[in-house]
Amino acid sequence: MSVPSNSYSVENETNNEVEEVASPSLNDRQLSYVNANLETIPPTLAITYGSQIIILDLSHNLIEFVSNLEGFVNLQTLNLDSNKLTSNQNFASLRNLTTLSVNDNQIDDLVTFIGCVSVAFPKINFLSMLKNRACPNFFFEKETNDYQKYRYYVLSKIPKLRYLDSTPVSEAERKEAARVGHLMVVARPKEDQYQRQAKVEDNIKPLPQDVKEGGVSGATFGRTRYIYVGKESQGNRFITDSQL
Repeated sequence: MSVPSNSYSVENETNNEVEEVASPSLNDRQLSYVNANLETIPPTLAITYGSQIIILDLSHNLIEFVSNLEGFVNLQTLNLDSNKLTSNQNFASLRNLTTLSVNDNQIDDLVTFIGCVSVAFPKINFLSMLKNRACPNFFFEKETNDYQKYRYYVLSKIPKLRYLDSTPVSEAERKEAARVGHLMVVARPKEDQYQRQAKVEDNIKPLPQDVKEGGVSGATFGRTRYIYVGKESQGNRFITDSQL
């Protein structure tokens, strides 16, 4: 059965105005609300259709954070392709969800996103993340080796996956992921790691102003906590006698 194509009311959280948009389409137990400029998932969707839906298609919208899915207790497939999803999501716990598609979004932190997915969807066995920065594939001109490392990491965190990015997971790949997958992601430095300010006890003084100015050469003297303790200098080992 299909829902009539009358308008559907959605509250815009930015200005608290109610906008009229195209209505969702219901076909049997599949609900589609595609290309409707949704910035959030309307809570009335779950109230109206929740328990009867097993497939929910919200692709081609403007959703950044996924919310209001708690009522879809029987949901098995969730399509969020071509939205604006970011890495840190507070997904509702959907114990029956087996398929999640988030292609073409703005997910750039693999560790954070996979952590959210693994907690919320314990039965997931199909995940597709193509065209996201967190998925280093040919869409971003990445090498095959980078993509394989990505697969190992994801499989190490979600070992029950049968398909990753539409490609079947082999038993050999699953075993290798269990062995080395946790090592396959590049560690991200903390945001403040390179913003540390010098403390008084560091006894670090800035360079003289005349040295800082461009085009002015000079030298400065001081103490450093780092010293060279080698017996021989390696700096001139490529200089020939004729260059001295």
